Amino acid sequence: MKKRIMTVALLSGFLWTPLAAWADEADANATPPGERPMLALKTLPSSPDAYQEDVAALWRKGVAQRHGLAEWTAIVLTHEIHQHIGIYTIIGAKMGTRARELLKAPMRAVRVSVETGNDKTKACASDGIQVALGSTYAQGLITQIAHPGAPLQGVFEYKDAQLTLSLKPERQIEIDRIIETAKKKHGFLTADYFEEVEHASYTVWEDFDRTQIFNERLAP
Repeated sequence: MKKRIMTVALLSGFLWTPLAAWADEADANATPPGERPMLALKTLPSSPDAYQEDVAALWRKGVAQRHGLAEWTAIVLTHEIHQHIGIYTIIGAKMGTRARELLKAPMRAVRVSVETGNDKTKACASDGIQVALGSTYAQGLITQIAHPGAPLQGVFEYKDAQLTLSLKPERQIEIDRIIETAKKKHGFLTADYFEEVEHASYTVWEDFDRTQIFNERLAP
């Protein structure tokens, strides 16, 4: 089924594959919720020696086992794409992983609208959400909305269910404090700013439990 759809799409310049078909195809080739099929890789490295020093330290501390390999894989792959280890990319990957859990959804099947406010840093969460869900802009499954003043929030839809996840205020305050401190010390988006934020990101990766950091509202 998958090979036939992809062959038709390639030969016709994607004219014959409507965007809605991506979600249908995902259901037809569904993997159990929480599992992620590997396509180019057989598996993600399970030796700390394969990771950069700070990430290897998290592996040795059991972070992958504590939060699960689905979240670990989403965060690692997000940063290879995003090319910077940051707080909101981690939050986005945790949010997307949590959404799949609660919706019991396979990869490439969830539609999501991400509300990022007017904060450039929050927009980075979209990359983590994309990777965790396998739902991309190209598939027409993800939309980013920048409502001025809005909190970071994702509205996820799968079949007849709608799930809203938003970062809890106390966690938002923690993150805001980290970012504002880095801005004041180094200026915004400077090399030193990114270095300080990255250092703090490892604590967020380790300590923020995705089952505890979001307000969750699931409507059947």
